[in-house]
Amino acid sequence: MRFLAIGLFALAVPAFAQTGVYADLSVGRTSMSSKYADDSSDVSFGAAIGYQANANLDFQVYTRSLSLDPFRGVLAEAGYYPDRHYGIAVLGTAPLGNSFSAFGRLGVGQTTLVANRNYLEDKHETDPIIGIGVRYAFNRTVSAQLEATRLTKSDATLVTAGVRFQF
Repeated sequence: MRFLAIGLFALAVPAFAQTGVYADLSVGRTSMSSKYADDSSDVSFGAAIGYQANANLDFQVYTRSLSLDPFRGVLAEAGYYPDRHYGIAVLGTAPLGNSFSAFGRLGVGQTTLVANRNYLEDKHETDPIIGIGVRYAFNRTVSAQLEATRLTKSDATLVTAGVRFQF
């Protein structure tokens, strides 16, 4: 019973937290182990539109470029490498202080796998995504965040830094 009371209190604590629609822009790096793509120096970009239901829960629709370089695939056997990903996610947030918070991501999306040969067609796969991050709120409308996410089926890891605008 005590844990239920603590859980309900945690959901209601930051009553000052803003709810509503937000936009999120991020830049980072994608890494993976693949014989079809070189991931040594590529930049990844992402964007999301979401809805902050309360201080601890939000939902978002997102897209991310994985920006992997296919040059290694020229000399490798025919195959595929992940190029972009989009999907939906739920984020759970835990406040760590007045301006800091930690969050976790759980979602599912569509990953586009690009062929390294012209005679192969690109593929699209359903790909679960998990992540963890921290956020610092400068004020009620602008915050910065760092996040590490994993595309579980594609074996790709993204490390990103971003900014979030709450409307």
